[in-house]
Amino acid sequence: MIILPKIRLRWIRGHGSIEFNRPHTFLNLGQRGSGKSALLESCALHYEKIIDLYGSRDAESLAWCRSDFSNSLLFVVGDSVKVACSWPVKKASELTLKDIQSHRVILSSSPFYGSLDEEFRSLNRVIYDVLYHRTTWAHAWFLMVREASNFIYSRIKITKNQQIAKADFIYLLREARHMGYAVGVDTIRWTSIDKEIRDVSDYLFIKRVGIQGLPRDLRFVYRYVDPASMMNPLPPSFVLVCNRGPIAIGRFEKPAFHKEEGENLLHKFGIDIEYGEPIDYGIGTALSDFDHSRLIETYIDQACKIRDTAKALRRSPHTVTRHIEDHRLEVLRDGSCSRCRRVSGRELSNMLNKDANE
Repeated sequence: MIILPKIRLRWIRGHGSIEFNRPHTFLNLGQRGSGKSALLESCALHYEKIIDLYGSRDAESLAWCRSDFSNSLLFVVGDSVKVACSWPVKKASELTLKDIQSHRVILSSSPFYGSLDEEFRSLNRVIYDVLYHRTTWAHAWFLMVREASNFIYSRIKITKNQQIAKADFIYLLREARHMGYAVGVDTIRWTSIDKEIRDVSDYLFIKRVGIQGLPRDLRFVYRYVDPASMMNPLPPSFVLVCNRGPIAIGRFEKPAFHKEEGENLLHKFGIDIEYGEPIDYGIGTALSDFDHSRLIETYIDQACKIRDTAKALRRSPHTVTRHIEDHRLEVLRDGSCSRCRRVSGRELSNMLNKDANE
């Protein structure tokens, strides 16, 4: 039997409760070292499934490897890396909703990617191409975003527009309940996220606010809680503000498996990472390595016909011809195509042999 960490509340305005069986949004404010991630993990443990994304560079999320769910973990990794460990591993580009359904904890750790660009683009794919496909649900799953600004930065990588990136985040928080996802978000400063994001949250956990204090729209909390007590409280303490008005002060138990400062979890769990060539994701209209590899595969499947390939992929014949020639020259020169190799694509060796014989 799994013993859940206790979260104790004393209501100081109104009365409410935390409904852990519902797909609510948990927004967690606190400075570094205030216990934000530990509180988020305590909340996550109340849910049937946990999807832990946007982890810190110190591999904090790997602490799940020593939790009660260590026998039901799935690592999500970048396409340019190879991870050797005792747990199942899935590349972000190959992850499916069925993979998530088969494991209790799905985690992505920053060291599992060759670069920030690869991490952000991979996790965008996980959220928008995988998680968004859950249209029916019976039990809520917990989606952890350990730092709100990381999600927004990741969307900027795709949209190239900060306003659209923030709008995407707000849309995710609003629509998550319809897909059965409770969302837990950490942030260091309220000014890192828009008021619209705060407004769609069901529960606001306020940890250590320091000398910055609360933003104007939350200063009514100071009528119920001494402002000085919120500047530097002990890590287990927090103030809870519910979206319907109730306010509570509380304490929580840190999960026993939580990462301690200075721990090297990669070494402790025997996880070896081999970094390969960085993936080229393309800029603007330029084709990514995935697009290039798909073009080569389609060209072979279409009996090496340029026009049929262009029609199947909705690309111009000029684009198809250019990529075929670049691919052909690199295979002749080096024996393989670096763009295909980076994403484990097929080679044109059969076509080259055919041409040589002719």
